Amino acid sequence: MNVKISCFLLVFSTTTWAQNQQSVSDSSKVLEEVTIVESKSKILFGSGEYINNQRLSNLNQPDVNKVLRVVPGVNIRDEEGFGLRPNIGLRGTPVNRSAKITLMEDGVLIAPAPYADPSAYYFPTFARMAGVEVLKGSSQIKYGPYTIGGAVNLLSTPIPDSFKGLGQVSYGSFGTNQQRFWVGDSKSRFDYLFEVNRLASNGFKELDNGGNTGFDRRDFMAKLRWHTAMDAKIKQSLTLKVVNTTEDGNESYLGLTYQDFLKNPNRRYAATQKDLLTIQHQDISLSHSIALSRKISVNTTAYYSYTFRDWGRVNSIGDQSINNILSNPAAYSTAYSIMTGESDGKVVFQGAARKYYSKGIQTNLQYQFSSGAVSHKIQLGLRIHDDRADRLATQSTYNMTKKVMVLTSAGVNGNSENQIRYASSTATYLSYILHFKNLTINPGVRYEDISLKIENFGTADNGRLGTNLRRGENQISVFLPSIGLNYEINNYSSLFAGIYKGFSPPGTPMTNTSNVQAKPESALNYEVGYRLEKSGIKSQLTLFHNNYSNILGSDNMSGGGLGTGDTYNAGNANTDGIEFSLGYDLFQLMKDANTKLPLNVAYTYTDARFGDTFINAGGDWGNSTINSGDIIPFITPHQLNVSLGMEKEKLSIYLTGRYTGTTRIKPSQGTSILPGNTVAYNDVNTLPAYWIFDISGNYKWSKLLTSFVLINNLTNNQPIVANLPQGYRSNIPLSLTVGLKVTL
Repeated sequence: MNVKISCFLLVFSTTTWAQNQQSVSDSSKVLEEVTIVESKSKILFGSGEYINNQRLSNLNQPDVNKVLRVVPGVNIRDEEGFGLRPNIGLRGTPVNRSAKITLMEDGVLIAPAPYADPSAYYFPTFARMAGVEVLKGSSQIKYGPYTIGGAVNLLSTPIPDSFKGLGQVSYGSFGTNQQRFWVGDSKSRFDYLFEVNRLASNGFKELDNGGNTGFDRRDFMAKLRWHTAMDAKIKQSLTLKVVNTTEDGNESYLGLTYQDFLKNPNRRYAATQKDLLTIQHQDISLSHSIALSRKISVNTTAYYSYTFRDWGRVNSIGDQSINNILSNPAAYSTAYSIMTGESDGKVVFQGAARKYYSKGIQTNLQYQFSSGAVSHKIQLGLRIHDDRADRLATQSTYNMTKKVMVLTSAGVNGNSENQIRYASSTATYLSYILHFKNLTINPGVRYEDISLKIENFGTADNGRLGTNLRRGENQISVFLPSIGLNYEINNYSSLFAGIYKGFSPPGTPMTNTSNVQAKPESALNYEVGYRLEKSGIKSQLTLFHNNYSNILGSDNMSGGGLGTGDTYNAGNANTDGIEFSLGYDLFQLMKDANTKLPLNVAYTYTDARFGDTFINAGGDWGNSTINSGDIIPFITPHQLNVSLGMEKEKLSIYLTGRYTGTTRIKPSQGTSILPGNTVAYNDVNTLPAYWIFDISGNYKWSKLLTSFVLINNLTNNQPIVANLPQGYRSNIPLSLTVGLKVTL
């Protein structure tokens, strides 16, 4: 990074949104910017959504998957049942490891290596979030690099404006327990917040030979802020934020065969008894905000994060791949019986240690002024970013002996994977907002200059001497224009529209020059929508169309591939959809001021299809022919979330129903092949639809004390929610959690 540029950038920063979130009460609006000067809530150009702190408190959900489903346009694939590693897509983007959306915490990129290795194996502790922004459409072009689907910005607990604190404890099914405590205050010049969280469980999976299948996640966050006096001519603040997170999870990649799923969807095979995920994450950021005048404000954030992740897991059994065994357990009966612990035999175990480093500095300069009846706002942003992923995968051999795995040969570090991935980027954007009478126009442009590199040392070079070193490089520069329009029909309804060019980086470069280098993923995106806020009704309808000129396939073990991490050009594709949301208090019809009956509905229809016929290069989509018109896998066409609440004096109850429609899991069209006793695992192309119901209740005993209860999966419905990474898996069964909150 150029030293002169770095010093210059220290004067600026990106928007810092998290400091005053609690002052925003309108959940239908996305908080665009909060500075030390003022707190404003603006409707974005596009269908952005904001989930505020009150709604999160009502739901009592520590699972981000369940919360994000209240937003239309969000596509999620469940995996381990607790939402610790969500698979999120927006408007038809792939869901695997949330790798194709921009993930942020308080406006800062939070994926471990968002450019070099974007799979989000680390996801922030959702329990400490005070709000969530989901940004879609032309407005999110400021928040790249992944601008086709959109961005998710998690808003951490803000520093309160006076002395406040919270203590929360809960206990529930499967030994699931949570402890959360925070305290903060704002003084004349110095403010602070300290927060600790712990979420742990014994797990609901049942190992063949017994054992814990749960996790233990611990999280600490601190915010320290200095600011000038309120009457200062030039207002400034400097905020230091530190986060430390650790997790040990007895989690496996391996699911179940269909026959075993029918017998017990919560079963885990004996061969997974050593599977363990270890995560250590630290991040630090320093933000500076200054109001040079009433018209000009500048914000600066410098950030650094380190993430260590090692997911040790069973890799092969009886000299057979996991996919072979799952595809035909009868044909590979010996390997299957070793997997279940019924027979003794060889088990290959792979540790996948990875170190991620991410650092950067980002800026936002805002200038707003008026000329007659026309108001103007100009935002100029710049981010310089570097990240790196150091990957070492090591295979060792065990012997299954009387249902117990015994180590027979410890592998040498890196004997399965030994590489480093690098990325550096310079991103800038210019956004101009012009408002005249009922019309607002927002043209903008984003520029990304990205350098991607890989050094593959090979599995025999443990010391990384470079004797068999293979290198690959890829350089990308792209301009991304956008324009958004908003027209206020009257004081309660408006029309909006947008056109913008979307983009995703191409991922790991190829080290073999004979292979085709992956190009960036790009799409021309359109949206048009209508908003209504009248007589207690808050509703929004959006139509969108994403026209890909190049969509990328990938090869990840978590997505069913071999795990090379390679990406492949897949040509044209189209994603069309409808997003609808509605919020209304039914008791307004009865003019009952003491009781509320809030109804919230979110529906999404998505049709995502390939536009070209080609032979896929492998990876998550297989290596067969993909035809024009084939459905893109794991994009659920129909999704519905309905919530009905009752609020009366000290009591509140909320019932939530989530419908997930039939979902194609292979590129295909025409006949759906569902799981069945006579259907091979590799032949299934569709997962059946299902409903899940949850209920949350709160009772406020006093200003200080509130008790709550949460029942997840009220009807104990356990459908197949995923067939990945390896085998069928279910959601969490019926579970009960009770807890207390003490508010200072």
